[in-house]
Amino acid sequence: MKGLVVVKKKLKLISKIISSTLFIILLFIMVFLLVYVVRVKILANNKDLGEVKLNFYTILSPSMYPTIKPGDIIITYKEDAYFKGDVITFVSTSSISSGKTITHRIYSDPIEMNGKMQYTTKGDNNPTPDSAPVNEDNVLGKVLFKIPKAGYIQQFLLSKFGWVSVILIPCLGVVVYDILKIFKIASKKTRSVVKKGARVDVAREELAKKLNEENDINKEKEL
Repeated sequence: MKGLVVVKKKLKLISKIISSTLFIILLFIMVFLLVYVVRVKILANNKDLGEVKLNFYTILSPSMYPTIKPGDIIITYKEDAYFKGDVITFVSTSSISSGKTITHRIYSDPIEMNGKMQYTTKGDNNPTPDSAPVNEDNVLGKVLFKIPKAGYIQQFLLSKFGWVSVILIPCLGVVVYDILKIFKIASKKTRSVVKKGARVDVAREELAKKLNEENDINKEKEL
């Protein structure tokens, strides 16, 4: 029995450590994304997005499947130069997708034109290269790595409901935790008072019983 109790305690401790670690990791990711979104919004309002070296993008199309899938988040970094085989994110000038942010692979060796590097790109899942070359000024960065299906978190944070939830839910959580804590303390105090009251009642009954017994003995002596 003692061995079983020890095992249960160890499992409970391990479970607590794992859950706490996961909570801290998720909290760190949420805070990091929140700070990033706020910074990008400020820079966008000031039209200084060029200062952002590290960027996050949510992939919406399957053009890079299976390397990058819809719903994945990619992390890009703005390099000084890009080469054949690099997956880059850029602002398209193609007639089909002009002005849109695209993530494709550099299909062939870069070519210099008018002092600027030009890149031919192609989606891994597309049969042909993109119709328009990418000027180096339109390159936003090279893909460093991806976070599978994490794009839904970023989209949620960017929504109005997401902003409210990120602020409101933690606050409600703290309030609910404090309320439950107060109720728990009050419940313990109530149980303690009830137990003390019960002990007092028992003591009174025993005292009354002894007094009655003494009275009966005194009466018998008088007789």
